[in-house]
Amino acid sequence: MGQYDAVILAGGLSSGKLKKYAPFDNEALIVIGSYPMIYYVYRALRGSEQIRKIVISGPGEAMQEIFKKEKDLFFAEPGEDSIDSFSNALQVLEEQGATENVLILPSDIPFITTSAIDDFIERCGELRADFYYSIVERDTSESHFPGVKRTYVKMRDGVFTGGNLFAVRIAVVEDCLAVAKKLVARRKNPLALARLFGLGLAWKFLNGRLSIREAEDRFAGMLGITGRAVISPFAEVGVDVDKPSDLKLAEEFLGPAFGPHM
Repeated sequence: MGQYDAVILAGGLSSGKLKKYAPFDNEALIVIGSYPMIYYVYRALRGSEQIRKIVISGPGEAMQEIFKKEKDLFFAEPGEDSIDSFSNALQVLEEQGATENVLILPSDIPFITTSAIDDFIERCGELRADFYYSIVERDTSESHFPGVKRTYVKMRDGVFTGGNLFAVRIAVVEDCLAVAKKLVARRKNPLALARLFGLGLAWKFLNGRLSIREAEDRFAGMLGITGRAVISPFAEVGVDVDKPSDLKLAEEFLGPAFGPHM
């Protein structure tokens, strides 16, 4: 299993609801405990021996100030959406000599751990595909984070929530950016996502009869690449901070004493 370069997407604007509790324009800069949210994500990546270079796509001046002492870390300007931001980051990586596969993750997952990242990369290596998308079983999520509010989808294989770890083989990126934009735009709307995959699959989805394999096969037909869902046993993969209740949960788990000083 080869090493991965990683991209942290940190260009997301803070929602109006979050701004009432954390007055930051960029969600990556929201302070949880003693550190900006993105730092927890970066630290988890840096703890992995499977990760080589890291690119942060976000507000350059603020990010460079936070990480001014770090090595093998690069910066890219954010785009209009996460796909454009990733494209900007990928360009930076390619200038430095990128790995065959790139790990992608957002900046609003402060619960993420090195163990969860390593496990995801290991599972990707076993599946052999062009694109990998993490999912987490409902029981896993709710047993670790009781009461957490997530969007769940009933599949033939079980009940899942979408995860926040992705990986892609960079050789196929340019061929599927347009469809990727549509997928990302619908990521948190299961019905809209199902419609994108066709009426037949949408009907199966509505009845809870759609299998993971059927969704993967349709994905391959749409993009011309192989995509695999990766079931993560780590609940933290499926929990992000995008509303006040999430922020409260993060502050409870990652209090002021969490982690070493930067």
